[in-house]
Amino acid sequence: MNTHEGSSASHAGLGLSPSGAAAPPLLAPPHFLHLVSRLELEDLRRTLTFNHGELPPDFEAKLARLAAQGLGSQILEHHCRWFAALWIAARQGEFREPSPAQTEKLLRVLAYVRKDDDAVPDSLPGGFKDDQYEVQTAAAEFQALLRAFKHWRLRHQVPAMWKS
Repeated sequence: MNTHEGSSASHAGLGLSPSGAAAPPLLAPPHFLHLVSRLELEDLRRTLTFNHGELPPDFEAKLARLAAQGLGSQILEHHCRWFAALWIAARQGEFREPSPAQTEKLLRVLAYVRKDDDAVPDSLPGGFKDDQYEVQTAAAEFQALLRAFKHWRLRHQVPAMWKS
């Protein structure tokens, strides 16, 4: 495509700066879910399955620490709890809407957040930014599924909680 240097078409979204030099492309940050090992994924799957849906103690402690921090960390913690509840309900065959690929991705996001030594180690300043990105991306991708799960939970699980 021929464009004139300095025109908006020459650099808008094409990875060129106004001077024509290469500039970083305007893309979303990379995904880091591939950093979750098969062992980490299976460990979380096994723990959630055999602990009757209870989160592993280390993950529960991490989420509690996040909840005590700022709003962004609280949102991260909140989404993780919804993801876990959805995954557990699907695994138990109670909530049947998600596909196996969707539940697997939710589990992988949870396993990523559980990791302390991920793309940006959580011990560093801003160490939860990558976790927040992965969770926000999954929440946006599964927005309709999460909405359906929340409606399902209000109809099926919450009334049972009031009876006990």
